[in-house]
Amino acid sequence: MRKTRVSSWILVVLLVELIPGSQGPLAVQGQQREKTLKLEADLVTVDATVTDKDGNFLRKLKLDDFTLLADGEQQKLDFFEANEAASLTRPLAVVFAVDISGSIKPEEVARQHDAAQGFMKLVRPESVFAVISFNYEIRVLQDFTSDSAKIGRGFQKIGQTEGSTKLFACIDQAVAMLKRGPRFIKGRRLRRVVVVITDGYDSVDGVDQTDLIRRANDAEVTVYSITLPSYAAGLSNTQRSLTLLDVSRIVPMTGGVDFSADAGDFTPFFKAIAEEIRSSYTLAYYPPERTRHDGRLHQIKVEVKKPGAIVRTNRQSYQSGK
Repeated sequence: MRKTRVSSWILVVLLVELIPGSQGPLAVQGQQREKTLKLEADLVTVDATVTDKDGNFLRKLKLDDFTLLADGEQQKLDFFEANEAASLTRPLAVVFAVDISGSIKPEEVARQHDAAQGFMKLVRPESVFAVISFNYEIRVLQDFTSDSAKIGRGFQKIGQTEGSTKLFACIDQAVAMLKRGPRFIKGRRLRRVVVVITDGYDSVDGVDQTDLIRRANDAEVTVYSITLPSYAAGLSNTQRSLTLLDVSRIVPMTGGVDFSADAGDFTPFFKAIAEEIRSSYTLAYYPPERTRHDGRLHQIKVEVKKPGAIVRTNRQSYQSGK
């Protein structure tokens, strides 16, 4: 297959144009549009980040370096994209999820605002962002927008830090927002990301974490966490205690990374997230006809033919339609 950089949407349109009986671009208004939507719905897309054992990104990998397995069976890749540019070329849809429970200091929220504003400058201008806060309740402070001033006003709506913590319910709501939010902007598929800033604890847990991972995988969402310091007795002051978010494995099972916010400046963590996304690869394939609409949950695994390569993907599974 030709190693192409076109977006998956453009690829789908081109495939539709080649379907026998196609009437050309004007026919997209009718039957062709239905075929386009069907093809797009069937396409299984995976975002992958590849590092060596020391955490250094492995860039300039090619299509032939990757193997994608579904239920243990190798799949033919129908789309491959690597971002080798100096800056992010792919737009994002990001939800900033801010913990404002009683364990969080007000000055930390202000630093989060500044770092988030800096992060917005690192990504494509057509990217969209939303802000939600959580303690004993979850509030959408700003829905998706590309206007940094609106995001700033969203952070300014954060009130007093107090109360308990609905961490997993907040991540669940962020995933739901991304799933129903925009999928494409200017013909390019948006990379869906949640950045949750928290101490990692949940005192009002009513969400099944396994189901939450499945929903995040289904929505193609990557969860990154910036965990505020929390140290347990018996550990050194450089060893952060294990949190409920760590135990849930939501972050690694969606291809994300946890950053321990031991320093007062959150900016390096947001820069690291931007670098993570910039260094990722996009793989996609059409499942075989026999499983494409079987309604089952299918397991996905991506392997790289490089010694010592470590692969993280934004999804471990996908639910096929019927």
